[in-house]
Amino acid sequence: MTDIVTRRLRLRRFRVDDAPALARYRSDPSVARYQTWRSPIGRAEAEKIVAGYRAENPEVPGFFQYAIERHRRPGLIGDLAVAIEAGGGQAAMGITLAPDVRQHGYATEAMAAVADRLFTLGVRRITAACDTRNTASARLLRRVGFEEWGRENQYIEERGTHADHLLFTMSNEQPRRTS
Repeated sequence: MTDIVTRRLRLRRFRVDDAPALARYRSDPSVARYQTWRSPIGRAEAEKIVAGYRAENPEVPGFFQYAIERHRRPGLIGDLAVAIEAGGGQAAMGITLAPDVRQHGYATEAMAAVADRLFTLGVRRITAACDTRNTASARLLRRVGFEEWGRENQYIEERGTHADHLLFTMSNEQPRRTS
């Protein structure tokens, strides 16, 4: 696998030593609030999660989780999930960042770079979804170039409640914004 390198970031395969950072930010209530995983995540569970991520291939249909780190301060700051459907024409993506690195444009930069990679691989359409209450995530998706196309009411149970999700799409023919 070739890393994806942007102006400030490196998106790479997970390493064993990423488990403590993954456990830390995924256990933060502000990070886990709109996610489907149960929190907190202990170190042993994070090690199992990272081991699974290390076995994935980003260039074939299936699931891949990129580890995100900064050039100037290496170390895991987040992760970006990609699921390429069989046939390779469509993919879905989602991102999670540690709370101390939000509001710096890293999510926009990472998502735009992965979208470029997916389109280079022949993906024609990328989808994303977010909880309707997660307005920051919806703004991020629009900033990257996703267009809102629908809503799923009471789509998924999150911590005992059913959440509505906004649905977004981007095609390889749409112009994208990255700022």
